[in-house]
Amino acid sequence: MIFDYIIMCGGEGIRLKPFTYIIPKPFLTMNNISSFDYILKNINLNKTNQIIVTLKYKYNFSKKIVINKKIKKIKIFHEKDTSGTAGCIGEIIKKKITNNFFVINGDIFAKLNYSEMMEYHAKGKYDITVGVTNFQIKLPYAVLKKKKNNNTFIEKPEFKKKINTGIYAISKKYALKYFKRYNKEKINMTDLLDKSDKIGIYDIGNKWVDIGHIEDFKKANVRIKKW
Repeated sequence: MIFDYIIMCGGEGIRLKPFTYIIPKPFLTMNNISSFDYILKNINLNKTNQIIVTLKYKYNFSKKIVINKKIKKIKIFHEKDTSGTAGCIGEIIKKKITNNFFVINGDIFAKLNYSEMMEYHAKGKYDITVGVTNFQIKLPYAVLKKKKNNNTFIEKPEFKKKINTGIYAISKKYALKYFKRYNKEKINMTDLLDKSDKIGIYDIGNKWVDIGHIEDFKKANVRIKKW
C-alpha cells in the first residue's frame, strides 16, 4: 500500500523557549538526531508517494534544513496563516493526495511500523485512526477514596491512560467532506475527531516521546538511546 505523509513542523514551540528562539522545535537535536529526522528514519520511502512538510515559524531557516535532506519525495507546504493544528490540511488535500494519508506532529519521537497502522486504518474503513500509547501517572501523595461505610487512603496510586500520540491516519474522503462543510478560521485535529463517528484506535507501543516541554526534551535524549 502506497500512501502520503503530512509532517506538521510549522509551530513556534513556545513551551520550549529559549531553545526555539533560534531553531524550530522539530529540528532541535537529541542524541544527535532531531524529531523530524527520526520520523523520516522510520518512513519506508519505497511505500511512500510523497512527504509533505508544513512550515511556518522561521520558514526560510526550516526550508533550508528540509531541502538539505535531498529526498526527492519531500514537498514543502508554506503555512502563511495561523490556522490551528489541522487548518492547513484543508488546503493540502485540494491537491493530489492518496485516499488515505498520515498526519504526524513534527515534534515527537516515535518508533512504529506505519504500514501496519495504515493497513489497520484502511481495513476498518475509519475516517480517522488515532495512534495512542500508555501514559502512566504516579501521584506523590496518598489519595482519599470515599466509600459509603468508611473512607480509606490509597498510598501514592498510579493511573494508566491511553493518550493521543499526534499520529493520525486519515481518509481523504472524510477530510474533503469535513472541510467542505466547516470553513472556520482555525481548525484543530480535535475538531475533525469530534465530527466523526468512525474513529479507529491504534496502539503504537511505548517507543514514543513528545518534546513539548523542556523536561520532556531532556528525557528524550536518554529514552531514544534505548530504542
